[in-house]
Amino acid sequence: MATVRVERACGCFKNSDYKQEMTFETIDEALEKANMMCIEMNEDFCHKHKFVAVYDEPTGEVIIKMQMNG
Repeated sequence: MATVRVERACGCFKNSDYKQEMTFETIDEALEKANMMCIEMNEDFCHKHKFVAVYDEPTGEVIIKMQMNG
């Protein structure tokens, strides 16, 4: 099992249909979903933040990190 976790949820994220934590059968599925989410959030949200998916090997999680844009 592999987990995708959003590190910090901004207002746009909270108002979206995304969940802050999801579980997948494989790390590849988790990475694919996290990368798709980042692309959609970077395109559709308010652009105050940039979202990046990072694999955290010690925990086995894919973490979506939020950074200030600009």
